[in-house]
Amino acid sequence: MEVLLSTIIKKGDDTCHTFLEILKKNQAHYQQLKQLFNPAPQKSAAPTAHADSCSVVTMREITDVQLETLNVEIKTEIDPRSWKTGTAVGPVLQRDYTALNGSVICADKISGVNIDVLNLSVSVKSVNTGRQDTATPSVDETLPSLQGPAAKMIISNKLRLIECLSADPSFILQNVQQKNIVTNREYGNLKDLSQREETVINLIDLVIRSGEKACSLFLEVLKQPDILETYPNLNKIKW
Repeated sequence: MEVLLSTIIKKGDDTCHTFLEILKKNQAHYQQLKQLFNPAPQKSAAPTAHADSCSVVTMREITDVQLETLNVEIKTEIDPRSWKTGTAVGPVLQRDYTALNGSVICADKISGVNIDVLNLSVSVKSVNTGRQDTATPSVDETLPSLQGPAAKMIISNKLRLIECLSADPSFILQNVQQKNIVTNREYGNLKDLSQREETVINLIDLVIRSGEKACSLFLEVLKQPDILETYPNLNKIKW
């Protein structure tokens, strides 16, 4: 066989090509030839996850859909008495995502989707155990929801707001700082950004993440006479 292959190779590309065609036609008689010409497609390994009894890991795939509004809500309840720390946790298997002690990991994959409004709500609520433990108080740690009317108004007009406010980001930054919508540190971080559009995008995202109250205050700022004078295109937005 080695002599045959060496002879075919020496004869050049045309002979090699003809030999390969012969092998393809007769691959049914040779199992290894089937594997050579028809390799099994390699499947990418799906991500792995581990969550304890009071934690959540989501790995949903949303693809190729068109919606006006997509609501993604994740809720979990925790009992601090069930928390384990240190060696009490025991061995934890290696996973791509590991959620412990009331944590939430959102690893959802959204692709090829046309959505006007995305409402993401994550809440982690501590169950009232009646336990006198100042180190682990029983509190409601619900994160701000994006489902309020002010937040929806900002999200639905986000592109228009970016276009309007990018004309002069510094003026809107000064106003939101004055109204305590952003902290001094947040104001400084936003002011240091070099790109106008990036500054406005980060500002709007920060307001949305801060909750419904911040969104309402932001809308009030946008309706101020001096703001409307500086950004006249805001008058074209239907509030």
